[in-house]
Amino acid sequence: TPIILDPGHGGEDLGAVIKGLREKDIALAFARKLKLRLSRNADLPVVLTRDNDTYVTLDERMVDSVDRSGAIFVSLHLNMVKGKKSAGAIVYSYGPEKLRAWRKRSHPSVPPMPAPPRGQSGESERLARAFTRALRADGFRAEPAKSDYYVLKNPAQPSVLIELGYMNNPEEASKLSDPAYQDK
Repeated sequence: TPIILDPGHGGEDLGAVIKGLREKDIALAFARKLKLRLSRNADLPVVLTRDNDTYVTLDERMVDSVDRSGAIFVSLHLNMVKGKKSAGAIVYSYGPEKLRAWRKRSHPSVPPMPAPPRGQSGESERLARAFTRALRADGFRAEPAKSDYYVLKNPAQPSVLIELGYMNNPEEASKLSDPAYQDK
């Protein structure tokens, strides 16, 4: 099964920025390291939606992934919320979002996309729970959650979006930008 890693943002889209740390850079660093580690298994091809600091539209990320049948799609991001105490990873699969009603509901440059097929949503939820269990087993804080993010509406394969940690938490931001922590 091919794995599509989607490091969020890129190019002029910086993502979250706190004290010089840019989400787009950290997400790309994690994706490159993960690709290198996963590529050691010859039976597990890994593709990045971007492998440098370029902007890839949400539509391009989706169209490219649809062409790779049998794949799983993993979008990598970093969280930023008010306050400095939030910590840990959140692994999203498609579904109604309860906790973030304040979030802007649409991206202005993307056309609306329907929900993925029900079976696909179920596969995505199972994938999110498996990632959550694996992160916890390795000693990380992680929670599964639901959202209607655009990349989670992928009709072609199970899709998850992982917020790797909180950039607004100074301790966690320090870890997220540390290459040794990224390796872990």
